[in-house]
Amino acid sequence: MYKNTNGFSLPETLIAFACIMMIAGLFFPFLIHYSFQLQRLQYEVEALKFLEEGVEKAIVSQEYIDDTKKFNGVKYEFSWEGGENGEACVQYMENKGIETGEVCISKGE
Repeated sequence: MYKNTNGFSLPETLIAFACIMMIAGLFFPFLIHYSFQLQRLQYEVEALKFLEEGVEKAIVSQEYIDDTKKFNGVKYEFSWEGGENGEACVQYMENKGIETGEVCISKGE
């Protein structure tokens, strides 16, 4: 009786490869969705930082000035709506125009 003890045979290798590919096929869409969600959160965090800077500047200088900045390929626009008693908003838009969003705060918050 001869036993094959030299390692894996071709069918065993193909089955193992197919199992690995099925597992990877299940997790890749989840990872891609997770990376896009993480990127959207990064945009929102930067918008909140820019909003905080603009509000602090207005408190110190008593000037309610709109401002724009570009950071990592994303354009952030800070604007005052309603002047001193209104609300401050930051709108952000990616260069390609795909990802847009807005973060606002009012005086009552």
